[in-house]
Amino acid sequence: MSTLRPAVILVIALVVACANRGADAHVVSGGNGDRGRGLIRVYGCGACHTIPGVRGAESFVGPNLDGIASRSYIAGVLPNDPENMVRWIQNPPAIDSKTAMPFLGVSERDARDIAEYLYRLKARGE
Repeated sequence: MSTLRPAVILVIALVVACANRGADAHVVSGGNGDRGRGLIRVYGCGACHTIPGVRGAESFVGPNLDGIASRSYIAGVLPNDPENMVRWIQNPPAIDSKTAMPFLGVSERDARDIAEYLYRLKARGE
């Protein structure tokens, strides 16, 4: 019976880990990715970008955001990390005055939620 105890503990740990794996609980940016996906539609990001998982976001004005989480830079000017992504989403022209991406008045909370969703978009094969 004592050899069964470690096996039971391992099974319970695996069940808990798998149950939490799909949870959207502020993993990267402190935001909610599920909410962020909806906000991408609200702010009209799909008018310029192709964004996997967002209905209607199939445009080629700006870069395709598939795999954005795996890229080294945001817009070619900022190291790709959650805080920089939030800053970029909130006010792109403040970071790069020559960008075509407009200031949309995205709040910090909304930017965190959008960034959280974008960080789910890993390069294919990861």
